[in-house]
Amino acid sequence: MAGLSPDLWAIGHSTTTAAVIQQDGTILAEAPDSPSLTVLLDWLKQWEEAGSPAPATYTPALVRTGDGWDLRLSR
Repeated sequence: MAGLSPDLWAIGHSTTTAAVIQQDGTILAEAPDSPSLTVLLDWLKQWEEAGSPAPATYTPALVRTGDGWDLRLSR
């Protein structure tokens, strides 16, 4: 999750690059060939192929990685 302004949140991917999808469906990335954009679009494709399930159908978990934390969602 990224806070883009006080009332605007976005879900995304970041490493040394970044890409997010805003609440209104707008997708933002730092470049058209962003590796993070590729990951985000793949996540979106998987979600659509699963029938676009509601957020409440997922269970969130934070998983410790070598450099920080990853958010994992499972159903």
